[in-house]
Amino acid sequence: MTTISPTRVSMYDFLYHDTQPMLSLLADAAQLSLPQARLGTDASLQAIVSALLAYQQRHQGQAISKKLFSRSAVKELRQYNSMNFATISSTLYHRHDAADAVFSDNSRVVKASEHIAEKIDATTQQTQILLTSLCVIVLRELAILTEYSQLDSDEINKWFALQPQFLSAARFDSQLTHTSSAETESNSDAPKSTTEAVDNIEAIENNSESNVERTLLNTEQLSSTPPSFDPYWYELTGFKPENYEPVQDMQMATGNYLKAIGRSPDNLQQGRHNDMLVFTEMHAVVLPHQRWLLQLAKISDIYLSRNRLRVNSEPANPPKPPLVSLGLIGGNNDNTPTTTSEKPIEYEASTPLWKNPVILIIILVVGILGTLATLKYQSQKSDGVTLATEEVLEQDAIDERQQQDVAIVMVDEDEPDVAETEKAE
Repeated sequence: MTTISPTRVSMYDFLYHDTQPMLSLLADAAQLSLPQARLGTDASLQAIVSALLAYQQRHQGQAISKKLFSRSAVKELRQYNSMNFATISSTLYHRHDAADAVFSDNSRVVKASEHIAEKIDATTQQTQILLTSLCVIVLRELAILTEYSQLDSDEINKWFALQPQFLSAARFDSQLTHTSSAETESNSDAPKSTTEAVDNIEAIENNSESNVERTLLNTEQLSSTPPSFDPYWYELTGFKPENYEPVQDMQMATGNYLKAIGRSPDNLQQGRHNDMLVFTEMHAVVLPHQRWLLQLAKISDIYLSRNRLRVNSEPANPPKPPLVSLGLIGGNNDNTPTTTSEKPIEYEASTPLWKNPVILIIILVVGILGTLATLKYQSQKSDGVTLATEEVLEQDAIDERQQQDVAIVMVDEDEPDVAETEKAE
């Protein structure tokens, strides 16, 4: 059985990890130091996530998909496959329109910038550049995530409805308590006295590598957890969290889910269906085991592993959407069992040449034009023969008339010439 963290479907956690590689570009664009940019980015992400939740609460998921994720700024930014100066230039160009669309009011953008500026000791203009630029990047990343996961409007609404539990104070308090208890247990192994310390020098030296690894692990866990959410952003954006009633017994719900899709513990012990993907337990956060949500979590995990927002030159070929095994997710929407093997990609067969409508239209047009040209040629040819025949007949008629016009005159020799008669007179 494969487990995945519920935070993989958290917008706040996803964006927190996703935007870390481009911190230097954001700091340069807003003219902030790296510590200021880090703190300002965390606060800006909280404000943007809260504004998106408020937008969904007012307009629902279909408006988010059509009016936010399908904006021209998002489409233009998605032409780039990595973060570089061309991407930042496009982000700075569209940042005002995107921020006004997300926050629904420019005055809220100004108030949010002023609040962040007080926290990081910067000017309002600097934090406004950072906040508005992140609006475009957040829309781009969430649009890619929803497209790769093939979420419809109803699933987007359900996804947004799950977000407040990731921002609740109970979740961050439980993580802080867990971290403190882990540090207490690690410190309990320390020597209680100087004598014990001297006796354990060799053991400490032998276990130096394990201590270093433990320290690095604790540091990685601390850095992987975003800072606690500030409820001020709910007041600024006008978002009203609704009471979400999670399943009380998570183990029972998981057991019923596995039984419904034919993947009970008995099958797991027999070595079958051992690639089932389920959510791990998390205090104050409970997610339903639905296929689309598991697919979203897996694609989010793959997307974060690709580190798409790293500063890099533009690759030659654009990346392809990740392919998630249906057997790994398990079950369809109606909880019917699926095979564990990866379903091969079925490509559409190429259309035969004689069935191509474009080719058929071209052949039809050429045939009609050829037929018209042939008919015109035959008509002109027949007209030429007729004219030649008429000319020959007319010439024969002229010759015949000339022959008929010749007069035969008979002269009487006995009568004297008229001229001579007149002369004699």
